[in-house]
Amino acid sequence: MRILLFIFFLNSFIFCQKNNQEISSSCTDPLIILAQNEGVKAIPLKDMRRFKKLLKQCERDGGEEMMNRLIYNDWQRDYEKAKKMQSWTSTHAMCVFVSFAYYFAGQVLATKPGDS
Repeated sequence: MRILLFIFFLNSFIFCQKNNQEISSSCTDPLIILAQNEGVKAIPLKDMRRFKKLLKQCERDGGEEMMNRLIYNDWQRDYEKAKKMQSWTSTHAMCVFVSFAYYFAGQVLATKPGDS
């Protein structure tokens, strides 16, 4: 009787648990969706390896057009942001470059006192 209960318990324990690994396409992974919505730069560095593996897997599964669209949208997003100087770093770099250019142009073109 104890053996029968043990076998019944063991079978119910093994066969009644749900499998946590859902079989789904790698193209519907949350990292891919995040990259589509926010861009590739929004993916945390700790997940970058997993993201690269998902990209390769998605391309193998037939999502090559989707991956091309993701890369194209990322380039477009960067292009739109680069049209205008949006941060202090780029503004500061431009001001420093212009002031250096004026300084060295003045050094080259300036006449020394006493020269005619």
